[in-house]
Amino acid sequence: MALLCSIKNINLTFGTKTIFKNAQLSISTGDRIGLLGLNGKGKSTLFKILAGDVVPDHCTPPFEFNKARGDGDDSKRFTMFYIPQELPVEGNENVTIRDYFFIFHPELKDHYENSLDEFERLHGWDLLQDYESYLKYFNHDDLDKTISELSGGEQKKILLSLGLASNANLILWDEPTNHLDIETIKLFEDELNSTNKAFMLITHDRYLLSKLTKRILAISQGRIENFDGSYTDYLVYLEQSEHAKQSLLTKLKNNLDREQAWMRQGVKARRTRSKKRVEDFNELKDKVTQIRSEAKKTLDLSLQKSGRQTKVLVSFADLVFQYSADGKVLFDKITGEIHKGNKIGLLGANGVGKTTLLKLIKGDVVPTSGMMKTADALQIQYFSQKRDELNIEMTPYQLLGDGNDFVPLPDGSKKHVHSYFESFLFGRDDIHRPLKTFSGGEKSRLQLAYNLTKAGDILIFDEPTNDLDLETIQILEEKLAEFPGAVILISHDRAFLSTVTTKIWLLADQQLQNFEGGYEQVSPYLDALELEREYKEKETPPAPVAAPVAAPVAKPVVAAKPVNNKNKQKIDAAYADIEATETKLKIIQEKIAGLDYTKLADPKNAEVKILTEAQSTLEGRIHTLYQELEALEK
Repeated sequence: MALLCSIKNINLTFGTKTIFKNAQLSISTGDRIGLLGLNGKGKSTLFKILAGDVVPDHCTPPFEFNKARGDGDDSKRFTMFYIPQELPVEGNENVTIRDYFFIFHPELKDHYENSLDEFERLHGWDLLQDYESYLKYFNHDDLDKTISELSGGEQKKILLSLGLASNANLILWDEPTNHLDIETIKLFEDELNSTNKAFMLITHDRYLLSKLTKRILAISQGRIENFDGSYTDYLVYLEQSEHAKQSLLTKLKNNLDREQAWMRQGVKARRTRSKKRVEDFNELKDKVTQIRSEAKKTLDLSLQKSGRQTKVLVSFADLVFQYSADGKVLFDKITGEIHKGNKIGLLGANGVGKTTLLKLIKGDVVPTSGMMKTADALQIQYFSQKRDELNIEMTPYQLLGDGNDFVPLPDGSKKHVHSYFESFLFGRDDIHRPLKTFSGGEKSRLQLAYNLTKAGDILIFDEPTNDLDLETIQILEEKLAEFPGAVILISHDRAFLSTVTTKIWLLADQQLQNFEGGYEQVSPYLDALELEREYKEKETPPAPVAAPVAAPVAKPVVAAKPVNNKNKQKIDAAYADIEATETKLKIIQEKIAGLDYTKLADPKNAEVKILTEAQSTLEGRIHTLYQELEALEK
């Protein structure tokens, strides 16, 4: 594979915090890279360096960013497209889905409005067409909607479409699956799996990493470590490395204990010690400290139970919920129970009402009809996606300790605020830093730290793995599995669901299906449902055997019920009308394509206006005719 780019001598500090120290990396054509590292350690910053949005510190030797020119072969030239975690909405609220293309391609907007020849030369039409095609692939049918009208998941689909449509040779994906339902993630996975472009992926979705990546870059202690192999291979390597590190640490510690005893002898007893042995002792001590600091830390997630013995915590039957504003029915007579010890995965496409069902369980909204019963004095802890609990102007010290040196825990014990803060993989120096300076993943970890000081019978997590690093997710999985109370999860993370859940609720078509078994058991059924849905969308009913209607050779074969002569004449007339209108449209399109916009004094002159209006009218006419034809052939 040809080299796309190489970066050397990356040094970057923010205040007293070191992000990169003499780091380096290289990327080749076709690379499929998973970028790993704890939150706040530089993953998104590395993307911004590649994109040119962040410039590393001046250093000796100097920072180098070498980009391949391709020498006439565009497929080997360094071109890059960066897809951020969130859609930039501020200031773009009234931009339509279709026009949002130009927010990410501002260099094309002026050409689109003033120089279509240049727009064509820059492959603008191809990019725009591919963008709209992917939007429809992800079920965005109304491209005239404004961004402000869209949910988080719908906004995310715009980012997916922009990235997949890009013709750049390197695509940077920063948490592309956040806020998406599992069906959309699978579609995205299929597209990414078939691409020949190089890409780098920041994601906590281990399914995605395992299936798509062939190389791992891990940011640790300011360096970028390279591993050639899949994410699964990398996990095996980490486990072996951890065992070797612990074995070496034990050996070094034994040596250190022996040397320390010698160093502590009285001056007279040590008078004959050699200078070399003292130097070896100090070097050994530093080495032990270094290895210990590199050893894997354990996140202290203490999921507190309330001590309740009640088995049935929540039950509901024939539950109906209807929006009063537009009369839309979200649930129609759904039934379910939450027992102590249940680990429930709540699944369903975006917009089917998962968050609303959680609000009903919490008592935040009232059902339209039906029975909802909860145990007395039920304690529910809710972990929101938006981190509403966090005041970004506060510091961790103020948030966790409420201004005190000790954090009170639900079991009555107390823990020093510094110790509690560090147990969530933070450095002690960060405790007085305002929350607004923390990364998204660091804020998620703080949200866990804050909420887990409270007791609960039911823990509700709405997309808990968004923005969390893999180390934190894996420890959270273990703690949730051990938690004796009930847990409800809305999550698109299939590995997380497989590990934690023992029961699945599936919301679809206003109904709630209950499955006794975790995600791993339910997954084949969900795949079958998806295949069935796709089949129904594509299938056409078979033609009747007794009286088939022969379609003209040049027309689409449409299976239909037997028709009388009068209806058949209308169908033939519709086909003829469609054919004639399409011929006219083709002539108009050829005239538009033949215009030399560089010689027009005003690209928006009368000729252009007449032709484009005619094209729009004919396209509308064809659409109407096909609708009429469909009605006739039913």
